[in-house]
Amino acid sequence: MMAPLLRRVSLTGLRKGMSGSRVWLVLGIAAGGLRILRHLARTEPEVLYRTVVQPGDVFEVITRPKGE
Repeated sequence: MMAPLLRRVSLTGLRKGMSGSRVWLVLGIAAGGLRILRHLARTEPEVLYRTVVQPGDVFEVITRPKGE
């Protein structure tokens, strides 16, 4: 929910800011900075392998502590 709002504010702010509105330019830069920070701070797991599982397939999942 927050991502589309930040995207809209950053794009609108930069567009209107380049047309001369200092307030919109500041809002656009701030929203763009928040989008970058959210992107850098995300904690999605890294995908190492991906395949389609068919009926009857058998697979084993082994996990190790991070850094090992």
